[in-house]
Amino acid sequence: MRLSLISSLIAFFFYVPGCAATVNLDSLYRVLDAAIDSSTFYKQHKMDAIKTLERQYRAAHGDQEKYQFAFSLYREYVAFVNDSALNYLQVCMDCAERMGRKDLQAQIEIALASQLTDSGFYPEAESHFNAISKEELTNDMLISYLTGLNHLYGEMAYYSHDKKLRSQFFAKSDAIRDSLLQILPENSLGYNDLKLQILNNQNLPDQALPFSDKILAMVQPGTREYAIMSFFRSEIYKRKGDVEMQRYWLLQSAVTDIRLAIMDQSALWSLANSLMLEEGDLDRAYKYMDFSWECISYFSTHMRSWLVSPILTRINDKYKESLHQANSNLRWTIAAISLLVVGLLFLLFYVSKKRKQLALARNELKSANDELAQLNNQLSAKNEDLSEANRLLSDINGQLRMAIIHLNDSNRVKEEYIGKFLSICSGYIDKLDNYRIKVNRKLKAGQQAELYQMTKSEQLKEDELKELFANFDTVFLRLFPTFIEDFNALLKPGEEILPAEKDSLNTDLRIFALIRLGIEESSKIAEFLHYSPNSIYAYRARIKNKAAGDREEFETQVKEIGIKG
Repeated sequence: MRLSLISSLIAFFFYVPGCAATVNLDSLYRVLDAAIDSSTFYKQHKMDAIKTLERQYRAAHGDQEKYQFAFSLYREYVAFVNDSALNYLQVCMDCAERMGRKDLQAQIEIALASQLTDSGFYPEAESHFNAISKEELTNDMLISYLTGLNHLYGEMAYYSHDKKLRSQFFAKSDAIRDSLLQILPENSLGYNDLKLQILNNQNLPDQALPFSDKILAMVQPGTREYAIMSFFRSEIYKRKGDVEMQRYWLLQSAVTDIRLAIMDQSALWSLANSLMLEEGDLDRAYKYMDFSWECISYFSTHMRSWLVSPILTRINDKYKESLHQANSNLRWTIAAISLLVVGLLFLLFYVSKKRKQLALARNELKSANDELAQLNNQLSAKNEDLSEANRLLSDINGQLRMAIIHLNDSNRVKEEYIGKFLSICSGYIDKLDNYRIKVNRKLKAGQQAELYQMTKSEQLKEDELKELFANFDTVFLRLFPTFIEDFNALLKPGEEILPAEKDSLNTDLRIFALIRLGIEESSKIAEFLHYSPNSIYAYRARIKNKAAGDREEFETQVKEIGIKG
């Protein structure tokens, strides 16, 4: 219900009859994706309605009552499962024959012929049309008969490979169409639909559009008629060369089809084909084509499968090509990461070797006094701190690498983070070596007291954390220069958060900067910022309470800061 309301509002604000309007296709794509995700629900809803009708059909008494329920089941199956629709039409025919109802038999013959036409069984459809006596038809039945016959010959002409036969079929279709225009009221849906198709086939989209406007006023959103109207309206904009409006109406048609559990659909695979050919959006095109293929297979007609197979093949080939390129890039990335891992292993080997040397030195100085033994214990503790620093550096590397993966559409992001990471690694190696040299000199000089004071202070850790945060702030604000402004725009007026210094972040901003990079777990954020997880959770809750919009969507909106639309 909520998605339906959203779709209706979008259609209301973006549709201007008779002219192209600026539309927000991204919003409609999200509506379509949500409809696809919920397609199982819509399909189950349809099947529940069918099961109810089938129970009523089985409990029916007499041919008249069976006919009514069988015809209702046909209406449910007509665009859902082709074989079932044909089966219930045959049940209706049997009931009508037993009742001796010629009018109902003619009605079912027309429905059978129309269903067979949509299924691609043209000879069988023509046979059923030929079995109908036009003299016995009411005016409404005659309109249905001529409409179905016109559609049959139009389809046969369109898909015929024989030029002579194609001309004959088009001539028959034109003659039937002229007869229809004479008996259809000018203000009827059928009349305007015929005029629209004639003008559009004659490549006169500007003249066809007013008839489409009239049809739009006659149909209700959320109905199959609305889905069909939307599809034909997209064809008009296609001829006008207005790709944006063409996709707008394809999206409207596709969303309606999915919500109505219509399996005999054209809009979604037409949209997928457009996305592939004109934008190269293979991921979206493949997703839509795959879902459309499932629907067509469920409907079970060879005609739709025959139409969609070439498009699916092209998308699949393009997708394989893209996947091959992505795999190639991945191999290069893995190679680069492997080199980095080798470097880290070499660093660990170097540190391990130095530890062994320190252990030997402690063994040689066993006879030293208690103060020197205590100093050695403190030095060992500092070595453990260095190991912890190495682990923290490795975690930072993983977090930066995850941020790079989430921003894989920007080579600038990769270069910025990798360059800064290598610089930090090099700096830590130099600092570690300088610290080793300084400790070694103090030991050689017997300056145990100075060494004790030097290792006793926590200033080194605090300085390194301060430098780490400064580096993080600099790199992050270089990648997202408008982050502070964009972040404050998500807060209520008067609740803005501003850092004390320019080109830097405070704790509040730094927490959500990490969330923007994909680090969402409070424990991970706490580990990086040296806070407790409970403190980080409290920070996040406090800031979300200041959100201008839905607090549950706040962090999702933060993740979208800096993404180009």
